Amino acid sequence: MSSMSDKPEKLITDDGLRLDGRRADEIRPMKIEIGVLSRADGSCYLEWGRNKILVGVFGPREAHPRRMQRADSAVIRYKYNMASFSVEDRARPGPSRRSIEISKVSREAFEPVIMAELFPKTAIDIYVEVLQADAGTRTAAINASSIALADAGIPMKGLITSCAFGKVDGQIVLDLNKEEDNYGEADFPVAMTQDGEITLMQMDGHLTPDEIKKGLELVKKGCKEILEIQQAVLRKKFETPIEETVEEVTDTEDTGNKVVEAEAPLEYASEAAVVEEALEEAEELEEEQLCEETVETDALAEEIPEFEELEDIIKEAEALVEEDTVEDVVEAEIEEEALEEGTLEEDALEEALEEEALEEALEEEAEFEASFEAAPEPEDFEELEPIEEEVSSEVEEVEFDSEELAYEEAQLEEETGIEEVASEETFEPEPEIESETKTITEVPAEEAVKAEVEPEEKKCEGPWKVVKDPSESGSRGENE
Repeated sequence: MSSMSDKPEKLITDDGLRLDGRRADEIRPMKIEIGVLSRADGSCYLEWGRNKILVGVFGPREAHPRRMQRADSAVIRYKYNMASFSVEDRARPGPSRRSIEISKVSREAFEPVIMAELFPKTAIDIYVEVLQADAGTRTAAINASSIALADAGIPMKGLITSCAFGKVDGQIVLDLNKEEDNYGEADFPVAMTQDGEITLMQMDGHLTPDEIKKGLELVKKGCKEILEIQQAVLRKKFETPIEETVEEVTDTEDTGNKVVEAEAPLEYASEAAVVEEALEEAEELEEEQLCEETVETDALAEEIPEFEELEDIIKEAEALVEEDTVEDVVEAEIEEEALEEGTLEEDALEEALEEEALEEALEEEAEFEASFEAAPEPEDFEELEPIEEEVSSEVEEVEFDSEELAYEEAQLEEETGIEEVASEETFEPEPEIESETKTITEVPAEEAVKAEVEPEEKKCEGPWKVVKDPSESGSRGENE
């Protein structure tokens, strides 16, 4: 355990130097590595003096438990932890009041620059593990966390840098070490953006306003140096290294033109070797392609006479094809002419047939007219008189026969009329049927003719069927 007897007599010498040889406005040397954790989205390892900090960033990812989610932005969770072996006296593992307080103020330092509104209902987790402590661990953790967030690709308005100033032996100094922090009069950690806006400010001790102003000027200077280191480290990872150009030096005295290649720095020795191998492979491929091209040209030169023979054959074939096509065209034209001649012959035949038909019609008309012209003379009429007398006698006989036929037809009509009247009267009610049948037998033929002459209105109009045979009407009435 450290005791008050370990306190040095002077923290700042008469020459104005501190115990580690720095001046009042100088920071401790810083070393940064990026991407040291393969499972984290972004990571950083930082050594600042004798401080050794490891940071891992996870997210944006779904926030658990869900009651912690925010509908309009991501939740930033910052966890600061000191390993039990990070200090001389073994620290108690697990969260303590100090670690909880540092976690809170560090999270609030990053909230103004992280664009959390782009990732609603998510969480961005920043885990800080202090492997070795030597004063100023919270400021070192903030610097490392800023680089780890950039490595994870989380959008930010700018990098956060942090540094502290304090009062040692009545003098304001920058970036306190362990002895100055333990035995100094005040400690004032500050975090700010690259634009100079302060996001974290704490004070432990007693300082006057003038001392605070002087200390803030020193902090701005220290944060500017830290920002340059951070940017250089990020450029080294994310920017592709510029290949060294080949310098051409002419020496006209001894050997003429010489080419001297600039040696690559040790940092890019491995990359330079890879580039050289790639160039050699490209040259080999070009040589192989040239060899293949020469072989192809030789083969083509050998095959040229064969190609010429083939061209001659093709030309002959084309000539034959043209002859064949000419013959086909001629044959086609001949066939067309034959078809045209056939059509002409058919038209001529049709015209000839039409002319014959017209001639025949004209001949018939002439014969018909000639028959009318050959009219009988008066002598012929005298010969025709006895023939007319015979015809008139025959006509009179026919007229007489026609009169007899008319008389017979009248009698038949009278008989049929009687039968129709009988059949119509038979379908009247039963008591009248017997009387009518009697009257039919007694009525003479003249009265039957009169009945026929009576108007049709007096006839019986009933729904009964007309039956010509009176025997059928009598039997049907009796059956009913």
